[in-house]
Amino acid sequence: MAGENSWVRRHGPETLLGAVIVAAVTTGLTVGIPLLADGGGAGSGAGAGPPAPSAAVPATAPPTCLLAECDGLDPKETRCAPDARTLADETAGSMRVEIRYSPSCRAVWGKLTGASVGDTIEIAVSPTKKQRKPVRTGRTQYTAMLPAGPAFSAQAVGTYVKGDPDRDIAPGYEVRIGADQSAVPQS
Repeated sequence: MAGENSWVRRHGPETLLGAVIVAAVTTGLTVGIPLLADGGGAGSGAGAGPPAPSAAVPATAPPTCLLAECDGLDPKETRCAPDARTLADETAGSMRVEIRYSPSCRAVWGKLTGASVGDTIEIAVSPTKKQRKPVRTGRTQYTAMLPAGPAFSAQAVGTYVKGDPDRDIAPGYEVRIGADQSAVPQS
């Protein structure tokens, strides 16, 4: 008989029930997750249409500060980092020091890569206007921003706090760089 070799007889009704449940859950997730991601919870039916333009955040949202408003703020959190350019850089051993500049925010900050925990990066636009930050984890650190007006001059210092004996770099060794408005690319 053909019925004796049926799929249900060979695998049992539990397997069939399990397959139906898996298919239902998969279908539910495939349909439900995109609806939830689009804000399609309760109350959004077929006639709801797309969200209002003000509800969506553009992929290239503008920065949240300009010049003095950026003083002491994080370049990533304020969306100043995406258009940033390196105005000056210098490498000693594995450490690279950069002066970064955002034309949309008109602000500068120091960036340190290839560093060790404890090494520091400092940027200054005047003897009293400075930002300094130590590397706490990883090998990269950047400072908070400082305003960069039409006639700015910035100096950055990366300090090997413990040195690098493998590269004959003494503890306290400083990598110093500077840049001013003449380094800003003209657009």
